[in-house]
Amino acid sequence: MALFVNLIEALEKNRTSACSITYVEGEQNERVVPYARLYERAQGILYHLQKGGMRAGCELIVLLGANIQFVDAFWAAQLGGIVPVPIAVGVSDEQRVKLFRVWNTLSQPYLCTDRKTLDRLAIFAQQHNLVADLERIKGRTLLIDSIDDVSHPGTLHHVKPDDVAFIQFSSGSTTEPKGVVLTHRNLTTNIASIIESSGLTSDQPFLSWMPLTHDMGLIGFHLTPFLLNTHQVIMPTELFVRRPLLW
Repeated sequence: MALFVNLIEALEKNRTSACSITYVEGEQNERVVPYARLYERAQGILYHLQKGGMRAGCELIVLLGANIQFVDAFWAAQLGGIVPVPIAVGVSDEQRVKLFRVWNTLSQPYLCTDRKTLDRLAIFAQQHNLVADLERIKGRTLLIDSIDDVSHPGTLHHVKPDDVAFIQFSSGSTTEPKGVVLTHRNLTTNIASIIESSGLTSDQPFLSWMPLTHDMGLIGFHLTPFLLNTHQVIMPTELFVRRPLLW
């Protein structure tokens, strides 16, 4: 039996939680965001998403390397009924072209990224005859690092269990990337099964270096502890590769 009807129920319940997310960025560099604060941050970012034209049912490609920015944008979209589409920033041409391929498969796409990533995409677009495509994308892009005020809450959307929660795309390395559509019911039922079959309890913290664009990183090591209401620690994959002893 699912713990919640949808992901938003968990977000609302955790407004009174004493648990938090610790974002590890280095040996002496950590940032702690209480679950209670996450709701406020998400509401504030939702305001900017909606100001940029996004409405319930629109898809939001989340192209963010920083875990804290990714989580903020993911939950902001959830509150507004906007459908997150996680894509890894990556460093290869194959990973960058995936953005353009995914964009063309969506019906009402927008992009949430940061200035540095967008600038790198611009260089890639110039080198691969994709400038016109990128210009269209830029017109529907929110740069999350340009947001300096999250005090204005966005307009919340009533989410139903069978509404789409997010879309997980395949790598697209051998063919056009294919999207797996996951509903709130899919996720809450799956997570409840994970918790029950693994015997997890709320006094067990989670620590992960899995990327949040991966289903195990997002569902297994972010959403599961969040719905379980326990502490979670998230480390960037590239930091783990460089400094595995931090894990």
